[in-house]
Amino acid sequence: MRNKISLVLAGLLGSGLLVADEATQAPSDVKKALSGFFDGMEAKGFAFGRYTTIDGAGGTGADQQYRMKLDLTSGKVDGWSFTGGIMFNIGASNPTATSNTNYGTQGSMSAVTGRNYNDRFGMAIFSVNKEIVTESTKTEFNVGRIAIDNVFADKSTDVGNGGKARLKTSSGITYGADFLGNWVTSHVIYNMRSFGQTATAGGTANFNAMNGSLGNDLIMLSIKGDKVADSGFSFNAALGHANRLLDYLAFVDAKYDFGGFYVLGQVSAAGMASNPAFYGGGGTVHSGYVTGNGQASGSYNGFTDKTEWAKSRGMYNIQIGYKDKEAPVSAKLGYIGSFGDGYGTLLDVKGGLDMAGKFWNSNYDATNEGFGFMGAGGLSGTSIQVAYFAIDYALSKAWKIGLDYSYITGNNNYPFVVNVVSDLQAANALSGKGITFHEIAPSLTYKPIKNVTAVAMYGRNVGDVNYGKARFEIRYDF
Repeated sequence: MRNKISLVLAGLLGSGLLVADEATQAPSDVKKALSGFFDGMEAKGFAFGRYTTIDGAGGTGADQQYRMKLDLTSGKVDGWSFTGGIMFNIGASNPTATSNTNYGTQGSMSAVTGRNYNDRFGMAIFSVNKEIVTESTKTEFNVGRIAIDNVFADKSTDVGNGGKARLKTSSGITYGADFLGNWVTSHVIYNMRSFGQTATAGGTANFNAMNGSLGNDLIMLSIKGDKVADSGFSFNAALGHANRLLDYLAFVDAKYDFGGFYVLGQVSAAGMASNPAFYGGGGTVHSGYVTGNGQASGSYNGFTDKTEWAKSRGMYNIQIGYKDKEAPVSAKLGYIGSFGDGYGTLLDVKGGLDMAGKFWNSNYDATNEGFGFMGAGGLSGTSIQVAYFAIDYALSKAWKIGLDYSYITGNNNYPFVVNVVSDLQAANALSGKGITFHEIAPSLTYKPIKNVTAVAMYGRNVGDVNYGKARFEIRYDF
């Protein structure tokens, strides 16, 4: 297997920098460079298998999902390296009352994607990397198709085409700058799936946005520090701007660790452009409507009949907790609130937010939930308040039990209630409006070796909805 990987990378490298230098390098120099690239190769990523069930007033259902993301980075030669990665997914993790694993099978030879949005396979990452090290700094540059690695997104899945730079000083401060000409997050592309299925003015469906990304130029600047000046203080701050879409993105995270006990504060804000335009593959997606000829029209309907984006959004998270790797118990207690006209402040549903709960934020409806700017909190007049608590106890080195509790209220515009309330009239009355519910979620984790984790969890909602969700997952981290 290693030999096959080496041959593939050799072909890729041969079309890049090494070919450019081949005429001036001796054969032994080329062989030495190739050896350096292969000898230091590293693999990063994850793979999981997941089985999810739901139960409640709206019925029962089940689904299975398999996903792998694997990035291979060559060794460094004079600071240069290359990264190539794949993303593979079959199935979904948000079943409905009509989901049944008997009907979720795929062909035995390969995944059959077609119009089944969840099933995907392709290149995720492909970049050229350069590292420059001095006595007091380390600078890294990445150019190509890269991971969006900051507090606004999820670096394990979210990607874009462009470049980024990171400068780390000897004092522990890291400065970052990112520019992406086109980009996509899991949250955005699930929303774009609905956009892509919208009929055009001519009456035909346009699916271009389903498989594409946003062409709104995205700029992000960041600075973070860990245990600054050998103290317990850590911070992470970032600013962003997406051309003609998001006037600004802002995130500030500050934490002080007193030696196990800690205090954490997080604030995130976003401002939507006055006339947002989504630039996609086959045309312009403007406020939620896809046209094949690039003309902007229509409005964003989301999951209700509201048509206004929230102009200014904000949310905050205050937390106290205890975590010590030498102690068997860890716990956290916190409160989330919002300000402005909405609470959708991130490119992804969670980003760098630290909270408790297993399902309430990102596992009920892939399109509209969470703190993503296109989700529930992206519509005008929405708000959210959450009180949460979590405790974990290590039974042994391999086994851990946990319990999460979350109380969710506010004008949160939750989309999933129509699927979990049996009375249609009551469901319509609740859908798209503020609901109040509790989530109680026990979990059991088994980690026999460093890279393998098995988890079983169950989240029960009581209050305005009667709903339960169970998940069993086995995960391998490369």
